[in-house]
Amino acid sequence: MLSRELKALTESGLIDRRDFGVVPAQGRIPLTRKGKSFVPVIAAIKDWGTRHLAQAERCGDDRGPE
Repeated sequence: MLSRELKALTESGLIDRRDFGVVPAQGRIPLTRKGKSFVPVIAAIKDWGTRHLAQAERCGDDRGPE
């Protein structure tokens, strides 16, 4: 499962996977320039979720705001 996701991220250009060819598997998985440019998007989604979850919890509504 993880290897499939890493392969997809590599193919999409978000990470640069480097396998050192040892057992157990070891490697580095740095973000590419494209991957680093996506970090603010993920942060914005996280912030949105945090705000709306907090608001829903205050209202006692698990559906969140409309």
